[in-house]
Amino acid sequence: VSNLNIFPSEMKENLLFSMSFDSAIHYKTMQSNLDPFGMTKGLSKSKPKRLFADCGAFQFRNSTDPILEDGTRLDAEVAWEYYSSKHLNSEFEWEEVLLCSPDHIITADMADEEAENRFRFIEENAAPFLELTKQDERVTAIGVIHGRTNEERIAQYEMFKSIGYEYVALGGMVPYSSKHNIALDIVAGIKDPAKPQINPDSILGRCRKDCIKLHIFGLNSPEWCRWWYRLKMDSFDGSKLSTEGAANGWYWVARDDKFAGRDFPKDPTSVSELYHRIAVKKMGAEDWKWNMTKGVFSPEVPLTTNGVDTSCNCSACQYLKSARCTSDRCWYWKKNSSFRHVCDPRMMGSTEHNMGRVAHNAHVYSWLVEQISRLNKLADESEITEENIWLENWTTIEVMK
Repeated sequence: VSNLNIFPSEMKENLLFSMSFDSAIHYKTMQSNLDPFGMTKGLSKSKPKRLFADCGAFQFRNSTDPILEDGTRLDAEVAWEYYSSKHLNSEFEWEEVLLCSPDHIITADMADEEAENRFRFIEENAAPFLELTKQDERVTAIGVIHGRTNEERIAQYEMFKSIGYEYVALGGMVPYSSKHNIALDIVAGIKDPAKPQINPDSILGRCRKDCIKLHIFGLNSPEWCRWWYRLKMDSFDGSKLSTEGAANGWYWVARDDKFAGRDFPKDPTSVSELYHRIAVKKMGAEDWKWNMTKGVFSPEVPLTTNGVDTSCNCSACQYLKSARCTSDRCWYWKKNSSFRHVCDPRMMGSTEHNMGRVAHNAHVYSWLVEQISRLNKLADESEITEENIWLENWTTIEVMK
């Protein structure tokens, strides 16, 4: 069953698919019936509206030639055929479709000859792909920019602009996820994050001047979201929810004033102050007390050692805490197989628990986005003084004059 069924509506309506992964499961189960034990009343009934798809360059990043997993060499025709068969010709009706031109990742340490070959591949496919996308009025082509230096990236930007692209994306950004100074310089020419201004000669500065939209690949942590809101970025994506929730077992708790240990911070200067990140493996699930509720075992989860109440009543958690974990590999099922237990996202043990945690975190992320937007608006409408200097961390960043 697609995890999209229990995501918040604003995320469910905007999806990114990659050629690196099979999207079929989402099409087949996007409107699936969930566990009849689960509380589904509060779940979003909205359907996805906007699709963003890339050519899966990550899968052949270490190969000189852009060869897909099935042995096919990627080019504009192959990419268009794939996008058409998997997305455009599906029974699902998309309102808007953003499709990336074929690209090949160029790393900062890449040798000149290899980089030149990849630049050539990107440029050779740019115009043919743009022409192919004109067959479907829903589609906007996105030119994916790569480079070892800002000068190389700007040259690629100018190439896409000269061909007629109205939307571009910065690829190869994941290595800079924790290097804010470098990433902000690449995107906006910002040299001092404490006093940020958009350089008009940067990628973002040129996009503003030329009325071209910009997407950022791979940087979507809550803190990066703050920067993108301040920079009025058109779009961005990343795998933060999956890596945090499923792979690394982090459970997010909003500091929303709802329960113990969750007071909203006074004068916050970063998004990290707005929520707790709790390692599920340290929550002591093996010591929880379990009670029978409507035919399934449900846990009593105590406060954390820091006094944080991890309770959540988002629509995903309402479902997960009443739906059954059906995995026979789950440690709790092996411990007590007399009845099924709920898919509480605050424990490990199965896909239901882990992917459920991703959905829970998605709802917290949605709340964080609301706070970022609110604080950005508050900062822009306020006169900054010594008493509210913290608001400088939320103001909209303008182009240098």
